[in-house]
This record gives sequence, structure tokens and C-alpha cells, in this order.
Amino acid sequence: INMGGGFPANYLVKSNPLSVYGEEISRYISLYFGDSIPEIYLEPGRGLTGEAGILASEVVLISKKSRTDLKRWVYTDVGIFNGLMETIDESIKYPIYTEKDGETGDVILAGPTCDSLDIIYEHFKYQLPLSLEIGDRIYWLSTGAYTASYSSVEFNGFPPLKTYYL
Repeated sequence: INMGGGFPANYLVKSNPLSVYGEEISRYISLYFGDSIPEIYLEPGRGLTGEAGILASEVVLISKKSRTDLKRWVYTDVGIFNGLMETIDESIKYPIYTEKDGETGDVILAGPTCDSLDIIYEHFKYQLPLSLEIGDRIYWLSTGAYTASYSSVEFNGFPPLKTYYL
């Protein structure tokens, strides 16, 4: 029996260890098949590879939409079309890290393209250091699953993600 995938990775909310899923699957297989347990195939995918990747990005712009706007927009050189497709509707909330520290404030994170869909996180409140500047790095953790394959080739003239293996 191919049980498929669906094993989660650790993002902002930690998932259960794979052993928890294995125990539940084993329990149901034993319940339905008794001692005649068939060969079982699992596709751990994201649960296995998610934490194996880090997407390094650079801040390309920090702005407010007007002088009275309280919202700070941080634009990076990666976005929805550069590997972060699964952030549409903010469905996956990647942990992010920057080398800057100090006082933080709410930000809206957006990608580099002119497409109105290229807003990564607007409603979920990410906080980044107020000292963040253009040229600083933001690291998106747990991006080992699907980010490279979701990266568009030359969308808006941007090259696809570079991938390095260590």
C-alpha cells in the first residue's frame, strides 16, 4: 500500500516527529489487516527535506506607502515567483533570521517583482529589526522542500534561484 506523503516539516509551528505518524499508521494497519500486514510505502518528502534548505535573500528596499503610513514594507530579492510560492495566502510561515539585532517592529514582506501577488506576508505579523537596511540578508529557514522547483525561470526578468549543495 502506498500511503503517499503529507508528512509536515517544521516551520514556525513545530510538527510531530515522524515516529508519531508511524505509530498511528501502524495502529490502523494492524487494526484493518491483523497479522496479514501488507508492504507499506511512505513518501516523507517535505518532512524529510524541509529543514535541509536555507534560502538566502537580500533586502532591496524598505519603505512606507506614505509619510503617515505606519506599515513598514521590506522587499527582498526573492518572493512568490522566486521559490516562495507556498506562502500564497500565507499558508506556510517560514522561520526567518537576520544577522541584525536590536529593537524590532512589524513588517510586511514582499518580493521584487511588479506583480501584485508578490506579497509574501502581509497579515501574519513578522517582526524584523528596526536597524535592518538595504543590502542586509534575510535567511528563510526550512526551505528544503519545493522552493527550488517552484522558482520561476526568468519571471519579470529575474533569474531562477541558485542552488548550492553542501
